[in-house]
Order: sequence, then C-alpha cells, then structure tokens
Amino acid sequence: MKKLPIAVNTYSYIYTFRALESIRHLSELGFRRFELLFNAGHIWVPDLEPSLRKSFPTHLLNEGAEIVSFNLPIMDHNLTSPNPDVRLFTHARFVELIELAGAWSVPYVVLVPGKISPLLPAPESSLLGWFIDGVGALAEVALQYGTKILIENVPATFVPLAGDLAKALEGLNDNQVGVVYDVANGFFAGEDPATGLKTLGNRIELVHLSDTGRNQWRHDPIGTGEVDFRSVAEAIRSIGFSGQSVMEIISANPDHDLPESRGLLAQWGWQESGEE
Repeated sequence: MKKLPIAVNTYSYIYTFRALESIRHLSELGFRRFELLFNAGHIWVPDLEPSLRKSFPTHLLNEGAEIVSFNLPIMDHNLTSPNPDVRLFTHARFVELIELAGAWSVPYVVLVPGKISPLLPAPESSLLGWFIDGVGALAEVALQYGTKILIENVPATFVPLAGDLAKALEGLNDNQVGVVYDVANGFFAGEDPATGLKTLGNRIELVHLSDTGRNQWRHDPIGTGEVDFRSVAEAIRSIGFSGQSVMEIISANPDHDLPESRGLLAQWGWQESGEE
C-alpha cells in the first residue's frame, strides 16, 4: 500500500526562526515539504527582499525543499467582517500571498473563511454574501498567478463543520477554490474527522493534521489528544485523496514533537523520513 505524503507547517517556529531558516532547520530533521505560516518576523510579504519576491531561493530548491502551501492565520484579518475596511485589508493581504505563491510556484494559499462574533454574529445571509464576494475576487487573482485558494474548516467561523463548508462552496462553484480539511478543527467543532473528510470528498486538496480534545481547541502533537488518526487515514484512502497531509502542530518543543508525530503517523500509513 502506497504511503500517504506528508509535509510540515512552520507554525512552531514563528518566534524563533525566520521562515527560510526554519525550512533549513526542518530539513535537518528529515522534512522536505513545507507549509509556511505567515507572521511578521517569520515571513511577511512587504518585508521580503525584492529578489525573494521574484523567486524561491535556489539553494533551498537545490536541497530538495518544496513549498506546498502558504497559510495566513486568523488573528489579524477577517473576510466576513461587517466592516468593509477590514474586508479590504484582508483582500490586500491575500493578494500579496497569491502573487508570491505565483512567483514561488506554490500551488495553494490557505484561507480561513472569516471570524464571527460569539455574542451576536451577523445574519447568515450577510456572512455568506461577504464570503462569496471575497473568495470570488481572490479566485480571479489566483487564476492569474497560477495558484489555488483552499478554504479551511475553522470553529470560530460561520462554517465550522464539513457540511457547512460544502454548502457555502456551492454558491461559488469556482475551479480555483478547493478545501483544506483540518482534522483537529473538525474534532473540536464536534464532528468525526473521518466523516468530515468523506463529506467533502473530492473537494479536498490538502489535509491538516494535529491533535486536540473537545474541551480546549488545540493543535497538539499527534497522540496527545483524542483524534483517531487510524480512521482519518482510512477516510483519506476511501475518498481517493492523494495530496499532501500537513502536520500543523503547535509545540514548545517542536524539534522533538514533530519527528515524534511523524513517526506515530507512519504506523497508520503516512510517510516516514526519507520515504517518497
């Protein structure tokens, strides 16, 4: 049985390494495929040297490093904000990512579908309208630069579950838009990740892996929470998914926890270090 491809997110290193340094560091730990977490000081498009905005560093390419996706976390932007200025700011930040993805030949840009107020969220029709308008505009930019927008299921948004996300995407029907399914997000939001994967099926182009319980929303090392990764692997195979699974783990000791998590995932069918 062919092993499932695996990549790693640089989340755990955003305050200790710059992104390109973290790639080299993780390469020494046996990783070759990466999702870059965009955070000022780690990697931020306006801060990049002009040469880096035009092409991915040749020395990292020669060392076999591959960037599979860019990821801008939810902290400071909101695609479904009732404030139009916030939506414009969000659009501008993602246009920067898409342009860089085109220059670096990165296939995917991960997009969180906007936060909602836990006290009094905007009407669902408004949230859906802002979502469709915002993603649709970014999809046009993505087509121009040869990359693809992937929408992620996130508990703090108006589409926390796989079915919610599938319903929202029906209003788009755009080939430049796919899905990244996050198993920890799905589990914390109350669904069985294996069911979520099967619900979204061939819409999925990337999978995020980390562990969590249901009392606290976490992105912990594999095996420290309640996610059933055996059933996740079986669901991935059942839908015919052959793309990348990305370990999006937040750890205070990533040099230990990331290789350890990769080793645990290997027993359920993901690649180990050095395997292709």
